[in-house]
Amino acid sequence: MPRSYSSKFLLTLSKPDAIMTGQALAKLCVEANLPASYVCKVFGISRMALHTWFRGGPIRPKRIQLVDAFMSLVEKDMKAGLLPARNLVEAKNYIEDMLKED
Repeated sequence: MPRSYSSKFLLTLSKPDAIMTGQALAKLCVEANLPASYVCKVFGISRMALHTWFRGGPIRPKRIQLVDAFMSLVEKDMKAGLLPARNLVEAKNYIEDMLKED
């Protein structure tokens, strides 16, 4: 079962220096209510790798384009009212639908 983001982690995202791609991805996932365990499936990485990105760790160049495309799609869907996900089932269905489109 996916866990929610910790309070300590959410506080680090509220700092103004959180501008790196991974940290921007983290903020977007929190706003869209998409758990890390679901998001990591989009990128084909482990939860640990995703959390490394979230904390400002490096993202391999071959993945940057995918991360940017994912973020654009999530932002578009947030503006359209499809996100934030209201519950875990809705979040899981959103990610599964995204993976089917590829």
